[in-house]
Amino acid sequence: MTLLICASTQQELAALFPACAMPVSLSAQDNSLAVHRYRLKNWEVFFCVTGVGPINAALALGYCIAGAKARNQPIDAVLNVGLAGAFDLHALPLRTLCCVREEIWPEYGLHDGQSVTAGAFGFPLWERPDGMQVRDRLPLADLDACDAFGIPKPSDIFVECRSLTVAGVSASFARAQTLRSAYRADIENMEGFAVAYACARDNIPCMEIRSVSNKVGARAKDEKDFDGALQALARVLPEFTFL
Repeated sequence: MTLLICASTQQELAALFPACAMPVSLSAQDNSLAVHRYRLKNWEVFFCVTGVGPINAALALGYCIAGAKARNQPIDAVLNVGLAGAFDLHALPLRTLCCVREEIWPEYGLHDGQSVTAGAFGFPLWERPDGMQVRDRLPLADLDACDAFGIPKPSDIFVECRSLTVAGVSASFARAQTLRSAYRADIENMEGFAVAYACARDNIPCMEIRSVSNKVGARAKDEKDFDGALQALARVLPEFTFL
């Protein structure tokens, strides 16, 4: 079984798995994409630094998925890990580990000058083989999916939530409130939908774990803890019994 674990930055990946602190590229032609390869339990695991943002994430996942196929070692599952902002720090305090059950892309659709409506746009992002149209939302594998891959289901340290992906981080109260109200999202990140979409196009189960590092929007000094959120990522792989 082959698992791809991805994060947007080297710092996140090293916090998750310290052996990845020194990047080793698997490609002699493209040294810009840091990919690591390890054997963890019964899994062959590739670790990939995608780069920040949805465009980088989509490109990196396409590269990894295609490269694995070319090596006759197709990827069986993807785990996307990283930091995220929470809209409500009372509901999701700093350093909380979130398991994302749905990713939302709030920037796809028809913009009327005030908001974006995906259903009003004439073109879906993708139409699946079963006829279902994908626009601005994608479901992800939940913790129950672990059993299908021979991984014990983790304890209750993960909080299930809904996430949205943006290319521009929300830095104002008004923007944060607009997004939260329109999409009922719990957290905000910059890569999740792109990773989930790349996996969906190739029929690969995708799970996403995020550590809360800050409040979404304008925030005070005590409403962010990036170092603490990175340290919390070290709990993820042991919970999945990889370490």
